[in-house]
Amino acid sequence: MITVMGTSMVLFTVIYAEKKGWVDKSKVRMIMHVGMNIGIMGSLLYFLYTLSSFLPFL
Repeated sequence: MITVMGTSMVLFTVIYAEKKGWVDKSKVRMIMHVGMNIGIMGSLLYFLYTLSSFLPFL
C-alpha cells in the first residue's frame, strides 16, 4: 500500500512539473518508461521469490 501511494505521488509530481513547464515531455516520457520497467521487474522478482518459498511444499 505504501509503495502504491509513493509511486502515485511521484507520478503526480512529475505531471505537475510538466504542466508548470519545469521539465519537458521527453524527460517525462523517459521517467515513465524507466519507472514502469522497474515496477514490472520488481513485481516479477517478488513473484519468483514468493514462488521459490512455496516450492519445497510441493
